[in-house]
Amino acid sequence: MKNWITVAIVIVVAATVYFMFFAGAPDASDQSLLQSSPEGVAVGAQVLGLLNQIQSLQIDDSFFTGAAYNSLQDYSVAIPPLPVGRENPFAPI
Repeated sequence: MKNWITVAIVIVVAATVYFMFFAGAPDASDQSLLQSSPEGVAVGAQVLGLLNQIQSLQIDDSFFTGAAYNSLQDYSVAIPPLPVGRENPFAPI
C-alpha cells in the first residue's frame, strides 16, 4: 500500500514538472484567442470616452456654503433602545 502512494506522488510531481517546464510555448492557434476583436475595440473606446467625460466634470460646491443650505435643521428623532429577545432563541424554555 505504501508503495502505491509513493508511485502516485511521483507521477503527480512528474506530470506537474512536465507541464510547467516542458510543455512549450502556445501554438499559433492559441495566439488567435489573445487578439482583440472589433467588438472589444469598440467597447474599449466607449469606456475611454466615458472615463474622459467623468474626468472632465466640474462640480460646483458653492451650494454647501449658501444661506439656504446652512439654514437647514435636523429634525431626526432618536430611537430609544428596546429590550431584545432571548439570548438563545433555540434554547428550551
